[in-house]
Amino acid sequence: MNTSSSENQTPNQDNGNADRVWDFWTPREAPDPGSYREVLRIAIPLVLSTASLTVNLFVDRLFLSWYGQASVAAATPGAITYFTTCSFFMGTAQYVNTIVAQYHGAGDKPACARAVWQGIFFSLMAAPLILACIPLGFLVFSWSGHAPDLMQLEKDYFLSLMLGGINLPINSALSSFFSGRGRTSVVLLATATSSATNMVLDYLLIFGKLGLPEMGIRGAGIATSLSGVIPLVILGSIFLSARYQPEYRSRKERKWDPRLFRMLLRYGIPSGIALFLDVAAYTLFVLLVGRLGEADLAASNIVANLEMLSFLPMVGMSVATATLVGRYIGKDRPLLAEKSVRSALTLAIGYMGFTAVIFVCFPQPLIGLFRSEAHSASGFQEILVRGVILLRIAASYTLFDTMFIIYSGALKGAGDTRFAMWMQILVAWIVFIPPVYLIIERFQGGLVAAWLWWLVYAVVLGVVFWLRFRSGYWKGIQMIRTSTLPTLAGDTVGKT
Repeated sequence: MNTSSSENQTPNQDNGNADRVWDFWTPREAPDPGSYREVLRIAIPLVLSTASLTVNLFVDRLFLSWYGQASVAAATPGAITYFTTCSFFMGTAQYVNTIVAQYHGAGDKPACARAVWQGIFFSLMAAPLILACIPLGFLVFSWSGHAPDLMQLEKDYFLSLMLGGINLPINSALSSFFSGRGRTSVVLLATATSSATNMVLDYLLIFGKLGLPEMGIRGAGIATSLSGVIPLVILGSIFLSARYQPEYRSRKERKWDPRLFRMLLRYGIPSGIALFLDVAAYTLFVLLVGRLGEADLAASNIVANLEMLSFLPMVGMSVATATLVGRYIGKDRPLLAEKSVRSALTLAIGYMGFTAVIFVCFPQPLIGLFRSEAHSASGFQEILVRGVILLRIAASYTLFDTMFIIYSGALKGAGDTRFAMWMQILVAWIVFIPPVYLIIERFQGGLVAAWLWWLVYAVVLGVVFWLRFRSGYWKGIQMIRTSTLPTLAGDTVGKT
């Protein structure tokens, strides 16, 4: 590989101008490597992208809370069971982001497109498996022990979501072509368009407007499934456009590459398993809380929905962190990768700290947004009292959530995915879920005790991933085959 040109380029510049047509966010003058400005340049579109999904979910729950208390109580179990079912496949396909980032850093542009095609092939293989998991989801609801009427609503929502679940992995693979190269505004364009469409369809299908049938919670799921096709069309069209052919050859690289596919499976499957175990633990937590009663479940779901306003945007920051770490690992500049992680962590703590203050100072107005005409004064007061306590517990673990989000993204960008998998097995399924089960089923500890144990879980997870990053093991992982790049002057940045 010719390294002379890459040494004179900043990590975010391409030789060609293909991205200029689509990327309205990237400045022509690149920021300093590893700086706050560089992190923000990549992260802000991703944060807005995940924020648009957060707003999307928030509006879903808000509309359903106006439609009926049972619907909003069923929405969270139905949605997270759907996401849990698809999370392994989506998490595996999403690892294309790291592969693209490392090859982009190493200057091998055709390999970036070829990696995306391996993710697409994996997604096509996953589609029938996702649909085959629908009966398993129904079994989960049957096991939950929820009231029959509530359980039926959960199943209806889950089924309507699963019909569009095959879109998740392929959208993850396609978006990785842009996010892995730092061209994240394209991802924002696709997700924002999809979210706006979903909100309109939600209103029409839930309440039966413009002559459409009133479908309630099923309408919310169908709206999500239909709008999920939009990112596939937008991202796929841009990926295959003529502007990407001279350098990336996204059409010619449409071929099976056994070595790259094995790389995706080797590093992506542990990443997918880790995501699945994390989401599955949360799903089981919600289902266990549902055994306490409808008021406890409604309060827990409302607080979880509000918490997404702080948590999901930081998923974008995690992807940005993985992108920068992967890029600098691909360029053999690990110290700049460390500097990027420090910058991302500082920015994330600032955002999460702000939301924590809002949660602590204004819990009642936030929870009051979910009150509908169907709620009696005494019934909603019961939910409100529980929700205020839970929201303050959620605010107390935001720092550790931030540590987990950023450091897990950093480790993923370097290829340290097996550690994340084993830690999820240990922490989520030994430290977290069994004690929560005992608290609820054996000791009758109640809702607050269960959420306090969630606080313990967040603390342990944040500290464990911080210690793993500090160990420096991730610096020795070599994912891609490249020529050895000389250490550049920028690698001295941040050295202590």
